[in-house]
Amino acid sequence: MEHGLHLPDLNRGERVTRIPVERSPLSEERRRKRRLLAFLSILVAVGVGVTLITYVLLQPGPPLRIMSVAVSPGRPAAGETLTVVATVQGGTFLKPASASLTFATFFGDEGSGGGSMVSTGENRYQGRLGPFINGTEVWFVVSAVSGSEGPVISSQMTLDVGTVVRNGPSGIAIAQVTRIPTNPDPLDIVVVTAQVTSQSTMLQVSFSYMAFYRNGQGSGGGSMIQDTSGNWTTGGMFVAPVMPRFSGTVFYYRIAAIDGTQNTATSAVYNYTLR
Repeated sequence: MEHGLHLPDLNRGERVTRIPVERSPLSEERRRKRRLLAFLSILVAVGVGVTLITYVLLQPGPPLRIMSVAVSPGRPAAGETLTVVATVQGGTFLKPASASLTFATFFGDEGSGGGSMVSTGENRYQGRLGPFINGTEVWFVVSAVSGSEGPVISSQMTLDVGTVVRNGPSGIAIAQVTRIPTNPDPLDIVVVTAQVTSQSTMLQVSFSYMAFYRNGQGSGGGSMIQDTSGNWTTGGMFVAPVMPRFSGTVFYYRIAAIDGTQNTATSAVYNYTLR
């Protein structure tokens, strides 16, 4: 006689009885704990990820520096546009560096200006100058800021467009450049005076300045006038009334002169910082 489990024959239509299986309270409690642990694990992973990302984003970048400035063409002809490319180190993901181009021109074209340079990737920034007419000297610098750093300012560069007459027989020269006061504050009117000599009887003397501060830059200038002693002075108009004048603003300035023979002279670049 065989003993065993009798399986219903579905082909003969026998009924199948399903016996419900009761879940133990212990198993349900374990499942709840597992779901809770999984949820907490996700929260921890997200928190760690956010912390790491925040840490990376808030890391200070390298010190702000202008690594290089290049201009092309190096010997521009009249009517050509100058392209200036600067490589700037510094800034972070949240506070990237920005660069600006500031310039002044003398003789053929006289004026000043500037503006933001365009980022072209790989820490490079590009700006354009001109075109200018023949006989123009172009003086320009690049400045950069980033977050709480800056402005940092590149070395000054000058280019002659076409032919600028220098060292001619008239012997034009600029000397004894002085500034009063020597250590100005934002409320002071700065007066610059220079001695300009030439064997030619016709003289035109001008000055140009650039200013750099935390939120921007500016430039300007104008003609100098001859005082009773024969020296040339800015006459108290060195800084235009609309120019922002904050403590810490850095000023660069130059003097240029041209005489009746078209011979030219320029001074060294001078600078001061508002205290």
